[in-house]
Amino acid sequence: MTTDQDERLKAVAEQAGRDLEDASPLDVLRWAADTFGKKFCVTSSMEDAVVAHLASRAFPGVDVVFLDTGYHFEETIGTRDAVEAVMDVNVITLTPRQTVAEQDAEYGPKLHDRDPDLCCALRKVKPLEEGLTGYDAWATGLRRDESPTRADT
Repeated sequence: MTTDQDERLKAVAEQAGRDLEDASPLDVLRWAADTFGKKFCVTSSMEDAVVAHLASRAFPGVDVVFLDTGYHFEETIGTRDAVEAVMDVNVITLTPRQTVAEQDAEYGPKLHDRDPDLCCALRKVKPLEEGLTGYDAWATGLRRDESPTRADT
């Protein structure tokens, strides 16, 4: 993306933030779908299916991006599979370049305990950056009330 595109998207986001401050989540998702079309997706940790459900109502067939770090509970993978089976969405599962076993062989076991920043970079940040390159905008389920660092979300 060029700097001009970055600036244009930033201006669109800032204006939408003002215009949609009191809008319902469904209205915000409809706006995003209307504005960005197939260049819009949602990301979901599959902790629950709220964002995927709302997005399917606002934009049937929307891409729902799930990052499979290799450390999820079976129930999380089951939620992902259920979302794909029952909702009008296109689930896209991203994975790190290395399996957990390959990462353990290269960096030693339990990298997340010894160097959590590196582990997150390898298993979360890099795959998500690469997986979102085809989109101009994405939504996720961050909430302002989750922590002080998210108060201005």
